[in-house]
Amino acid sequence: MNPVARRELQERFRTLRSPLVLSGWVFSTGALTFLAYLFASARADDRLASFGSSGIAGFGSVVASSSMGQFILHALLMGLLTAVVFVVPGQAAVTIVGERERQTLELLQVSQMSAWSIILGKLMSSIAFVLLLLVASTPLLVIPVLLGGVTLLDVAGGVGMVIAAAVLIGALSMWASARAKSAQGAVLGSYVLTVALAFGSLALVVAETLLIVPDEPPGRSIQSGIVRTDGYEVYSSWVNPYLGMIDASTNVLEFGPEIVTSPYGPLRSILTERQGIDSAVAEAQYNPFPGLTVSSGGRDFDQFGQVSGASTIRATRTLEPIRSGVWWRTLIFEAIATVLALFAAARLVRVPRRRSRRAQRRLAHAA
Repeated sequence: MNPVARRELQERFRTLRSPLVLSGWVFSTGALTFLAYLFASARADDRLASFGSSGIAGFGSVVASSSMGQFILHALLMGLLTAVVFVVPGQAAVTIVGERERQTLELLQVSQMSAWSIILGKLMSSIAFVLLLLVASTPLLVIPVLLGGVTLLDVAGGVGMVIAAAVLIGALSMWASARAKSAQGAVLGSYVLTVALAFGSLALVVAETLLIVPDEPPGRSIQSGIVRTDGYEVYSSWVNPYLGMIDASTNVLEFGPEIVTSPYGPLRSILTERQGIDSAVAEAQYNPFPGLTVSSGGRDFDQFGQVSGASTIRATRTLEPIRSGVWWRTLIFEAIATVLALFAAARLVRVPRRRSRRAQRRLAHAA
């Protein structure tokens, strides 16, 4: 194991702060899961009552278990990624600049370790505690699987994207820490980079959608009763970790009865419009409670794409993708950005041993 990471992890877990933070984290994620379950159950009961089925009101959590499972998983993943966005910069921003302020960075530089070993050790020590918090939340992620509507692959995909985002944010914070002259400047720079990555990229997505993409892409067609166009590629969506996580943890082209509205809603619509589908129109066709009488009914489309007045009950439909998923593109971007950030940080943490070897090679070449 990297000696820097081993030393810092030993120091971290010898204090009382780490178990307290871990206990608080488990309590907070458990409370979030419980509140998500209560909200989803109440929402399901309300939707059931709105369809005039008061005789079975109170059993919404049974009828809508799959939709509740999706809601709980999506709420947990959104909460975990948001926690990573705000926690990791504070953990990684003071690693290098803290050693410089304590005047201990020179001791690491004159050791037998390379600059890359120092940087990777610092990154491992910063990310390891965050990974421990994610592992502690794993039992809660099994609850949505037991309720139904999600699979273990959905959970693994979402957690994997959260971990990839944590590594990238840690690498960017390491670079900011290596450049900064003070701990305050390092923390500020880390949060500026993280906010630009997580939320500034969303602003780019909105700007690209509103300013660049045409209002009516060509190639209108009807597929499974849903009006579809050729869509458009939203290149800025490749950068955003939220969109990558959503794409990895759910099938954005699966439409069916949605009793409890997912927290993914507004962001998922970006991914569905990328595939040429208006999610609001597609989801309006489905009866949330199959078998119950619906006064307004779902919408149906004729061969010309016009909405007819017929009331229909549709099963879940999965459409064919026009473009491949965003998640793997986001992973490639995060991998490249992580390597570049670590390389830049390693260049700033120079070690004399490397410089002496270069000087010896130059002298030997001159001789």
